[in-house]
Amino acid sequence: MEEINEGNRLFLEKKFQDAIKKYNIILDKEPDNLIALNNKGYSLSKLKKYSDALVCYDKFLQINPNDKTVLINKISLFRKTGEFHKAVGICDELLKNNPDEIIALYHKLRILKKLNRFAESNTICMKLADIYPENGEVLYEMASNFLKLGNKEQFFNLLQKAVNALPNLKNKSKQNKEFEEFFRDERFMNIVSY
Repeated sequence: MEEINEGNRLFLEKKFQDAIKKYNIILDKEPDNLIALNNKGYSLSKLKKYSDALVCYDKFLQINPNDKTVLINKISLFRKTGEFHKAVGICDELLKNNPDEIIALYHKLRILKKLNRFAESNTICMKLADIYPENGEVLYEMASNFLKLGNKEQFFNLLQKAVNALPNLKNKSKQNKEFEEFFRDERFMNIVSY
């Protein structure tokens, strides 16, 4: 028990190398320790040792196949490694049992956007906006998708709502290369100015 507490302390302090050493000690004694497997996997992922992290997550899921936290960690890992279709597959599995799973929906909308599937990404944005109508991040994603789809009016309307909900998005918008064509546009500048 002392090793797991020490490993978790190091983990929370973002001392991932040291935490992994503690988790290895635990896993040598208890190879099926779920906390050690998940946290070791997460630590390895933070260190960009994705294949090693995947081994931990897969072993965890052999023991507890429906653990939402580990499945979401695995989605994040696949997003980082560019394995978007695997990530979407896990999102779909999670959403089959819980269609309003916010984290899975958010991951899926970002992945679909990365795959240039903007209309599908927006469908998820709209679902999230129905659940959380004032979520600035979701409104921002939706604005960006509408821009990619060529609907500038919706882009401006949603960007305005996004920055009203989350004012720090004004700075993000001014630096977003996707919005570069509007950096001298009066309407855009009015939306993103303080």
